[in-house]
Amino acid sequence: MAKVNDDVKPYFLRVRDWKIRNIVMMYFEARERFMSCRRIFRKDLSLSFEKLKEISDILFEIKEAHHLIFKRVIDPEKGRYDKSRKISPDEIETEFMNNIGLLFHKIMVTRELKYLMDHYVEDIEAFQRNNENLQYNLNRIDELFIRGIEIIKSLLGRYKNNILLLTYLLEDPARIKKHLGQDVIDLLDKFVDGRGLDEVYYSVGKYYSENGWTDKARKMLKEAVRRNPRHPHASAALTKLE
Repeated sequence: MAKVNDDVKPYFLRVRDWKIRNIVMMYFEARERFMSCRRIFRKDLSLSFEKLKEISDILFEIKEAHHLIFKRVIDPEKGRYDKSRKISPDEIETEFMNNIGLLFHKIMVTRELKYLMDHYVEDIEAFQRNNENLQYNLNRIDELFIRGIEIIKSLLGRYKNNILLLTYLLEDPARIKKHLGQDVIDLLDKFVDGRGLDEVYYSVGKYYSENGWTDKARKMLKEAVRRNPRHPHASAALTKLE
């Protein structure tokens, strides 16, 4: 996990978990929209500049969220970062930042190329060359998203104490399985850290309860009790809610 130095501003530590949750959530959203564009393109060869712009806007927001809490890479080959009082990303987090940056710029190039093909007339040779570049970029974006998903899987284990990320996984299991290819229950093993799944559900239920989401808290606490009727705290917390 990222190295937290003593000189990191407290603000970045306070917002880190929330930003990481949103980064993962927006990454899935960007990939979903791109997959939709690809399906349409394969079917009738139409590709919307506007849809590509929406994806690049999401990726830009992700990129900025990363740069808000993590130091920027100055020299990727030598592993040098800026001197800001932000969190120093580890190797996997740096790779994820690189993945997002590459995706953003590839989408930008692709959308501009599509705009050029749609609105300006060129000779056949130039059009064919642009079309080949378009196909190459789309295939490269596919590859980058596939690699990004593998990076996120690696990051889940590093963020096992991020209760906000954990709540997101539990709140949207269908989307999680669609992108990560695993049931949420299987992914929860990365958050167990020596505890049982009942403790994971209890932790989430406790978080919801403390923040006023009673219905969500009740659902998580019931699952904790179902998995372990002898859990020392879940039953009492559930009774208090009821």
